[in-house]
Amino acid sequence: MTSSRRPAAGIQVAGTQVAGTQVAGVDASGADASGADASGRPPARNGISARRVVLRAGILPEGEFFAARAGDSPFQPGTILPSGTVIERDLPAWCFPELREEPEIKAQHEVLFIDEHLVVAHKPPFLPTTTNGRLQINTLQTRLRQEFGEELTPLHRLDRLASGVVLCGRKPQERAAYQQLFVQHHMKRTYLAKVTGVSEAGQWQSLELWMLKRPGQRAVQVVPPKTMGARRTFTEYRYLEDNLMELRPHTGFTHQLRVLCAHLNNPIVGDDTYPLDSGLNLNEGAKALALVAWKLSFIDPITGEGREFQTKRCEALESPRF
Repeated sequence: MTSSRRPAAGIQVAGTQVAGTQVAGVDASGADASGADASGRPPARNGISARRVVLRAGILPEGEFFAARAGDSPFQPGTILPSGTVIERDLPAWCFPELREEPEIKAQHEVLFIDEHLVVAHKPPFLPTTTNGRLQINTLQTRLRQEFGEELTPLHRLDRLASGVVLCGRKPQERAAYQQLFVQHHMKRTYLAKVTGVSEAGQWQSLELWMLKRPGQRAVQVVPPKTMGARRTFTEYRYLEDNLMELRPHTGFTHQLRVLCAHLNNPIVGDDTYPLDSGLNLNEGAKALALVAWKLSFIDPITGEGREFQTKRCEALESPRF
């Protein structure tokens, strides 16, 4: 048969084609995946979401794949595609990531508030907010999903080394409304940082910086205004006693506060990237970044009420004031 000479289908993730990989729990029934959403994505397993991939034309390798919604796909969204299936053209699909051994993260999160719309938690340092290529299990998102038995979604992120308040949405239909608070800068965010070089307390100041993150580089650069690819950032800040700073970012950009403090010659204690990049360290024994997302204030877009959430866990600051 001609199909026996077809090349095995590859899998493309984030633009790179890789060989098919074995995923535990193969179900070759071909039945619709129970609970799949309109896009075909199956429910999270043990708190971990399936990710979107592209199956290359050919014979499907071993693994568990769920057909994704596509206008020209011969499969219903959510259909489980058994290994050995021949696909005539590239197709989008969903699959669960392969779980590898991860560094243990002992730091514990704390739930600060719960209602029917939100779960608010304190994220400790070293625990990523969401899953990434290295960590799938040891993340705040996965831990909260396992704790509550539902697909909670963080509505924003904190740096892995930072700590503080994180909002998580409970209802998929409400997430966009909450996320727009951050996009439209209607979320009042207050951070505390322990820095070097502060001599005395001062008044509120503000600073506009243009920042650029180049592909493949960890560090963000401060560049001249309107540099191609750069983004404008705006932050209010003031110096406190005990080498502390209070910061209110009005924009959101990767490492915005860390870059700002280094630019002011007041780098944050424990920063592994600014002003000098010491390399990525996933070891929990490394020094925590002394940056705390201390307080979030906003008008709830669902209920219309004013809300304010604050963490009392400011141990990273090593200050008796907080």
